[in-house]
Amino acid sequence: MCRAQRSNSDGPGMLLPTSEVEMIRLPINGLSNGDHPIAITVAVEQVEGIFPEFVGTVQISGMLSKVGKKIVLELVASGTARLTCDYSLEVFDEHIEATFSLAYLQDTELYLRQPNQQQRIEDDPYALRLLREDDTFVDITTDVAEELSVRLPIKRVAPQFRHMTFAEYARTVLGDRVHVAASNALRTDSPWSSLEQLNGENRT
Repeated sequence: MCRAQRSNSDGPGMLLPTSEVEMIRLPINGLSNGDHPIAITVAVEQVEGIFPEFVGTVQISGMLSKVGKKIVLELVASGTARLTCDYSLEVFDEHIEATFSLAYLQDTELYLRQPNQQQRIEDDPYALRLLREDDTFVDITTDVAEELSVRLPIKRVAPQFRHMTFAEYARTVLGDRVHVAASNALRTDSPWSSLEQLNGENRT
C-alpha cells in the first residue's frame, strides 16, 4: 500500500493510505488549510501508463498546499529506467527525475458548467483543474507516468561512454575489431574470394 506523509496545523502528521491498485491518489477529504508534505513510494506496476523501461519503484515527494478551495501540488517524481546502450548494446540503469506542479479548484458549480474536464487536461496538463467540492482525492497517476516517460533520453549511452562520439567509441573501444571485421567483409564480398581461399588451402 502506498502512503502519503501529511501534516497540518491541527496536529502532528499522519500516514494516510492513497491507493492499492494501479493509481496514485492523494486524499483531500477534510484537508485543512496549510502545507502538507507528501512522500510516496509505489511499484512501477501501480503507475498505469508509464513506459516499460521503468523498473522497481517510483518515488513521489513534495508539498500539497491548500488555501480555501484551491489546492496546489509541487511534486518531484523519480524512478529507474533500464536502458540499452546505443554504442555497446549493454544494459544499464538510469535515474530519471521530473519536477512539476498541478493546481486544482474545488468548485462544484463551475465544474458542472464545464463538463469536458478530461479534454481540458489533455489540451493543457498544467491548466487549473476543476474538482467537485465533495471529491475525496486527486489522481496523479497519469501525470507521474507522463512526466517521467517524456524525460527518457532519446540518445541512450552508458555513463562510461558519454564523453565519446560513436566514432571515438569505435576507434578507442572496439579498436582493431572494427578493421578486422571490415577486412573480412571485403574479402567475402570479392568475386575472387573463393579462388583466394582455394589457393590458400593448396599452399598449406
